[in-house]
Amino acid sequence: MGYNADLETILDETTRTWSGVQKKRMFGGVVYMLHGNICVGIWQDQLIIRAGGAANTLMADDARFRPFDVTGRAMKGWSMLSPEGWRDPAMRRDAIKAARDFCRTLLKKL
Repeated sequence: MGYNADLETILDETTRTWSGVQKKRMFGGVVYMLHGNICVGIWQDQLIIRAGGAANTLMADDARFRPFDVTGRAMKGWSMLSPEGWRDPAMRRDAIKAARDFCRTLLKKL
């Protein structure tokens, strides 16, 4: 199964003005790296969010989020947002902002 091309278009548009962003194939989908750190991405039809502790808050507050567990083991600080969530512009914006804010706290790898 491929990944959602509509979501890829949205993320391309969203990240095109970000400084230090790089798009890369990973996890059978696409990720957008901020200064060498994965920030957001796509797995199948899910929006991947790397937001540290904020990921737990997002998951607790909204059932459209779930743990990022594509390997059978959930990754701490990461979550996935269902299509019902990322198709809501306000929800998507808030989730991507949480990921970008978190990734700005990480050491730059590039």
